[in-house]
Amino acid sequence: MGITEAVRPGFQHVWNAARKNLEAMPEEGYDFRPEGLETRSFREIALHMANVSVMFSENIGKNPWERIVAFPPEEHGTKANVLHALAQAGDRFLGGLDRLTDEEARRVVQVPWGAEMAQGALVSAHVPHMFYHNGQLAIYLRMRGIRPIFFVR
Repeated sequence: MGITEAVRPGFQHVWNAARKNLEAMPEEGYDFRPEGLETRSFREIALHMANVSVMFSENIGKNPWERIVAFPPEEHGTKANVLHALAQAGDRFLGGLDRLTDEEARRVVQVPWGAEMAQGALVSAHVPHMFYHNGQLAIYLRMRGIRPIFFVR
């Protein structure tokens, strides 16, 4: 089994769960953030998930990797915009994953936060990263009295 086959199922599960959680939050809840915490809003978390998915896909094969903000928060203020961004970003991540050969996965690259890592390790780490942020979305939904989705089969 290659890297693509190993990463794709987990990503698709969490990507679908995140999309359902975005659908579950009413439009007026998109700028919700817990009081007293220095954290992102629901919308900002979702856009971060989208932006990182694009960053991971667009940098495959490059060195060094660059930060990419495909969906600036100031330009994606509505629920529909955010849903569209996450849908596009997931498709782009899967397209990038299709370009990641096992040889390319072993190649070490420098990432924007200064580390040097094999691309396969970076791309694989994106799945738990998405689960982490989907967990944040779930907490925000619960705080608003909405039942979240954790895993879509």
